[in-house]
Amino acid sequence: MGIDVKRLIGVITQLGLGGLLLISGALPAMAGGFTQPKGFSFTALGVNTYDTDSYHKLEIQAYVEHGLQDNLTLILKSPYDWIEDNDNEFQGFTDQEVGLRWRLNRGPTFATAVQGSLILPLGYDASEDPVSSNQEVGVELSLPVTQSFQLDQQRYGYGSVEVSYRNYLGSSSDELRLSGEVSLDVVKRLAIATQFFNISHLQSAEDDFTKLGGQLRWNKSDRLTFVLGGFKNISGEGSGFEAQIWYKFGSDRPGPSPPPPIEPGIPSVIPE
Repeated sequence: MGIDVKRLIGVITQLGLGGLLLISGALPAMAGGFTQPKGFSFTALGVNTYDTDSYHKLEIQAYVEHGLQDNLTLILKSPYDWIEDNDNEFQGFTDQEVGLRWRLNRGPTFATAVQGSLILPLGYDASEDPVSSNQEVGVELSLPVTQSFQLDQQRYGYGSVEVSYRNYLGSSSDELRLSGEVSLDVVKRLAIATQFFNISHLQSAEDDFTKLGGQLRWNKSDRLTFVLGGFKNISGEGSGFEAQIWYKFGSDRPGPSPPPPIEPGIPSVIPE
């Protein structure tokens, strides 16, 4: 697919300014820059919704990160959706993702990485899905940067930004994606987080999608975390809620623990 260079440059400029505003506003950059230590795993099971006047989605998603090496992590994401609009209903596995994240630097509090992902529309026939716009294999390249910091002796925080380019191997428009997140401990085991997520379509006139979200996170233990949150589509109609359970596997070992990854929780389609 050809790329509209002028539109691409304009989108990059806008997203770059948005990233600078996030950082300059004392919201110091997404945990995607960190990798899991070798042999360690981070798992998440989540439920999220997305609703407009004419479109409704319920999704269950499993997410896994496994450390192949200290600087190389395998990533798997598997969503299962129930989707309906005014005229149609659909149920099944939607786009599955498998990827690798390679951390470029070493250090306890700052991480930069390169991540490559393969998007596979497995488990359903595109002709049976009346509302999804992407039933094509895709590839994605992401550049995440993360900074963690200490607020006091018992409270921590982190910020992250990530820029991604997604190419669908078919007729769907390529996408430029920008995400950002800030998480701050309120007390020792309770944190609040806010997220920003944007999808810009590079070849089509399809409307862009921009979401703002927030989460409340309770760390039951060093391994187990419960998450409740919600988000609003600020570029159009629609909002949703989410609940997640995070669990870490692996023997204890000294050194700081990387912050957990955050999935955008966006709809599998963007209704008009």
